[in-house]
Order: sequence, then structure tokens, then C-alpha cells
Amino acid sequence: MIKKIQSLSLIFIFLCLTSCESTSPQRFFDQAILNTNLLSQFEPHYFGDMLEKHAYENPNPSSTKKGNEAQKAVEIKIQHIEQALEKIKVLDANDEERKAIKENSIELFETALAVYKNEYLKYAKFCDEKSTSTEKEVLLKKIEEVDMPKINNLMDSLYQKGKVFADKHQINVKW
Repeated sequence: MIKKIQSLSLIFIFLCLTSCESTSPQRFFDQAILNTNLLSQFEPHYFGDMLEKHAYENPNPSSTKKGNEAQKAVEIKIQHIEQALEKIKVLDANDEERKAIKENSIELFETALAVYKNEYLKYAKFCDEKSTSTEKEVLLKKIEEVDMPKINNLMDSLYQKGKVFADKHQINVKW
């Protein structure tokens, strides 16, 4: 009985020590900076074209389109961004440099997420409905003129911080 208690105590101590360990620089970099590749398709004309293609009905009689493919594509993108955001939020930011990177990354992902949940989801619905509405172009224009500059500024700021962090921690990355 005493051996079991000692074994369990050792396991507990080991788990505490490993869970209290700070996030490695590589893992921190991967989660907070490299995960921004999820936003690489954010540009409105590129993403808009992609959504149009998702909604395109192939004249093939064996087509299995349900009429909500563009919306599903946006919903999947939203899920991936939300998962990445949750991972960023729990990162250990134990110094000012990490705190600044973490805050920047969270702001970037939250800003992009709002656009995907609002404008891109509306745009996808129009695509699925085969709409030729001028509202589609208005949505893309709003993203390009209002949201893209914010996203670009946040991304540039994050990359500048990321370059310094990568150099400091000797993380091999190609910009």
C-alpha cells in the first residue's frame, strides 16, 4: 500500500513539474505566429472566388451538391480559426515579449474571425443562392477597404515581433 502511494506521489510530482514548465520558444512561435497561415486566404477577391467555386453546380448528373457548400467552407474556416485562437489564448506568456506577441496574435485572429462570421458567411450564402446581387460586391469591397488594412497592419506587426523572437531563440524560419 505504501509503495502504491509513493508511486502515485512520484507520478503526481512529475505531472506537476511538466505542466508547470513554460511553453518552449518553438511551440510558442508555432502557435502564435506560424498559425497565421490559416489566414493566408483572407484576401477578399481570392476567398470570394473560392466561395464562388464551392457553390458552382457541376452539370454532372451525379453531383452531390446540397446547396450550402460555400457556407460550409466558411464554417470550416471559422472552426479552424477558433481552434487556433483557443490554443493561442492558453499559451504561457511569461515575459513582455511573449505577452506582446500573444496579444497581437489574439487581436489578429479575433479581427479575422469577425469578418469570416459576418461578411464572408453572408457572401457564402449569396454564392450558395446563386445570387448576382450587388450586395456581394459591396461585401468584398468593405472587406478590402476596411478589414484588409487592419488585418495587414496586425499581420505586419506580428511578423516584426516574430522575426525578433525567432532570431533571439534561434528558430529557423523563412519569411
